[in-house]
Amino acid sequence: MAKKEKKRESVMDIARQMEAQAQAQEQEARRLALEQEERERKQYEQQLREERLELLRLKQGVIDRSETIHEEHEEKPHYTLGQRIGNFFYHNKWWLGIACFFAFVTGFLIWQTVTTVKPDMIVLLLVHDDYFNAACNEQIGALFSQYVGDENGDGRVQVDVYYIPASDETADRSGYTGDATKLFAEFQIGEAVLVISDEGADQFIVPEHTLTDLAPYFGDYAQTDGVRFMLADTDFAQAVGWEEDLDKDIYIGIRQVRETMDSEEKMQKVYDISFPALEQFVADFGTPETTDTQEDTP
Repeated sequence: MAKKEKKRESVMDIARQMEAQAQAQEQEARRLALEQEERERKQYEQQLREERLELLRLKQGVIDRSETIHEEHEEKPHYTLGQRIGNFFYHNKWWLGIACFFAFVTGFLIWQTVTTVKPDMIVLLLVHDDYFNAACNEQIGALFSQYVGDENGDGRVQVDVYYIPASDETADRSGYTGDATKLFAEFQIGEAVLVISDEGADQFIVPEHTLTDLAPYFGDYAQTDGVRFMLADTDFAQAVGWEEDLDKDIYIGIRQVRETMDSEEKMQKVYDISFPALEQFVADFGTPETTDTQEDTP
């Protein structure tokens, strides 16, 4: 029994010795690994210090080149002409789109300004009767085109008729506010001075203050009534294709020359074109008054 116990103790001692030896080897390996890491860390820190010193020398111009610091230059890509153009459009597509839009609008406005021919004369038609306007608008323009020449030099004569109904009867109609705005705008500029109107529009244009007194010029005609040349008792309706009798209050007049949003000079030029046309119109459609003279007999 004693021999068996001694043998068992010797085996346990050997096992403990082997375990202690393994632990010692493991500790030694760990120590060596830590020492290696410490050496590598110090070596890396030393390298960083040397590179910083080398970089500082380069920046200060102490040295021209470094054997330890190698600058890496990114190679620039090389694009073909088509690739450069495509890249430009891709990165600027929104700005290019906005620029193209404004260029189109500007070009259209310039084209419209250049190609739009202004009429040689404009007549304002303020009579509130829509049927009269629909039936006679073009004929009124054609009639007055006989009294003007080619004022704008485009090789033809054109008289436009601007229809702007203005009266209490049209106050409830759709677009009345727009009509009133257009009428106000027309009287703020000097592009049209001949006016064909009726009593319904008088409250808006106040003819006694805005129209020229015709008596000094056409006082010898029966149709002349202050600032109005009445059209009911003339052949005007037949001349413009109106098959019914004209309302008794329809008349033609011409605006006074005044300072406008454009200029008084511009309105005067329009007046100088329109007044001779009115003179010829009155001569064609007016009825001269005759004075009967009785000779006294002795």
